[in-house]
Amino acid sequence: MKVKTLIVDDEKHCIESLKSHLKSYEFINIVGEVNSAEEALAYLQHHSVELLFLDIEMDGMDGLSLAKKVENAYPEMLIIFVTGHVGFALDGYEAHPVDFLTKPINPMRLERAMEKVKELKKEVKVIKDAKIGLNVAGGIQMILISDVLYIEKKGRKIYVCCNDGEKYDTRETMKRLEEMLAPFGFYRSHQSFLVPLQRIKAIHPDSFSRSHTIMLKGSDNPVPLSRNNYNELKGIMLKEAADLNIH
Repeated sequence: MKVKTLIVDDEKHCIESLKSHLKSYEFINIVGEVNSAEEALAYLQHHSVELLFLDIEMDGMDGLSLAKKVENAYPEMLIIFVTGHVGFALDGYEAHPVDFLTKPINPMRLERAMEKVKELKKEVKVIKDAKIGLNVAGGIQMILISDVLYIEKKGRKIYVCCNDGEKYDTRETMKRLEEMLAPFGFYRSHQSFLVPLQRIKAIHPDSFSRSHTIMLKGSDNPVPLSRNNYNELKGIMLKEAADLNIH
């Protein structure tokens, strides 16, 4: 496990000191360092990051404001605040950080924070395939999870579309299907669509970049991606596949 880590601090010597401490932790992969919140937001648009070491006091946007934006756009990202003033701790914890470190870094406190990161980043084993029973007219339809291309809601009807061309009209709700399929890596890309993450091959904007669509392996039908879900899905997919085509 290598945790992709970005350091955000407007003081170069603080970055160098933290990097020196982090050399002791083989599971930490420092992928970048930036000197402002604005630079951090720009970096996150194009790079996969799992952990932020975030200074609170910076010129321009401060670390607390950046943390709120990160929490909204990248809810799975871990944050460790680093600051020279203990008084910021109360406000900082509103952003649900992994930990709060004060400068200069105390190696013992850093070790405790790193243990928390390791615990949170333990890989969750996802069941690769299984059969599920769909509630359909006349009874129960058994299907393999790996056969599902996507699930679509049209009006009051919900269809499970499979790669053998079959389409099942199910009486299950989208909420129920979302809960049932979450352990198998399905994602609610839009209020009317559920897609398997492992089938996503590309995410494309429309001609005005106001909305996006998803292209799936085994299907020629583009699936809509909610504007509010774009950054979240992009972050998830960048972790999954470095060669994914995302715009």
